[in-house]
Amino acid sequence: MQVRVTDVKRWVGREETLHFREAWPALVHERAEGPVRDPAEVTVVVRNTGGALVADLRGEAQMWVVCARCLTPFWLTVPFAAVEEFREEPGPYESDQDYYRYQGDHIDLDPIVADLVAVAAPLAPLCHPDCQGLCPVCGANRNETACGCERPADPRWEALTRWRPEPDPAEGARPARKTEHPRKD
Repeated sequence: MQVRVTDVKRWVGREETLHFREAWPALVHERAEGPVRDPAEVTVVVRNTGGALVADLRGEAQMWVVCARCLTPFWLTVPFAAVEEFREEPGPYESDQDYYRYQGDHIDLDPIVADLVAVAAPLAPLCHPDCQGLCPVCGANRNETACGCERPADPRWEALTRWRPEPDPAEGARPARKTEHPRKD
């Protein structure tokens, strides 16, 4: 995605809004963890602040993901947004800079959009918020069927099944005896 900034960079305060509807850049497909559905729809507002150009990017990507609970694949709409600063100066982008460099009359947004899409994707996507997931016993998708399996007790909690609280003295039970320890002076 190339943004032509010939007119914007001439006048301080000038602003242009561009809407892209095109195929995703190859870099997006390389960095995304799964397929990304075309077309890309990205809105970019570029404004001249005097010392730099500021680009406000907003868009949505539709990504093919797998539900973290039930393993059902589905298309997920992932919104992304960023505000980036560009300065016209020679040299490549360096990771310790808080702005991007550009030369000439175009700004290349491909690496920025690719990073935004990759970072916006959730680590554990859910097909819907109340997804029941898979049965840990038989593996059935509990969103589609009620399998009726009993979940086995976790052996780490076994000791709690034998624990009983001490009776409360306020309820008339005999108070527990206090053991006194001799003082060491």
